[in-house]
Parts: sequence; C-alpha cells; structure tokens
Amino acid sequence: MFAVFNVETGDFYSESPALKNEAKRTGMRWNNASILPCFARPYSRYREALKRSQRLSNATRCICAVVTLGEGGA
Repeated sequence: MFAVFNVETGDFYSESPALKNEAKRTGMRWNNASILPCFARPYSRYREALKRSQRLSNATRCICAVVTLGEGGA
C-alpha cells in the first residue's frame, strides 16, 4: 500500500471520516491531513498515489511524496 506524505509539514494525506467528524465536533477546520500513518489514505497502486501527490503539490505548493505503508498502516 502507498500513501501521500507532505515532506514540508510531516503530514499524511487523509480522508478519514473520524478525523473529519472530530474536527467538526471541536469547531476546527480540517485540511485532510494526519500526522499518524494509520489515518493516511491508502492507495493500492503507486500510480494512483503519484497522481494525488502531484495534484496536492500543485494545489498547496508543498513537496508531496509517495511513501510505502507497511503492515498496519505504518
């Protein structure tokens, strides 16, 4: 499995409903990021993760990279 990692902030790209709900509950804005790899959006194909990484790099002007997730999302 692969994930997108923001090299500059140290966050993983995430689409976690749990993190989104927690941010909404606390009144905070959530930017689809997680410091924990277990909440990272998993991609089964490298090419899919690479495309998302490139789009995020262009949108945020940060350096995003594709990383390999091990067993258990870490």
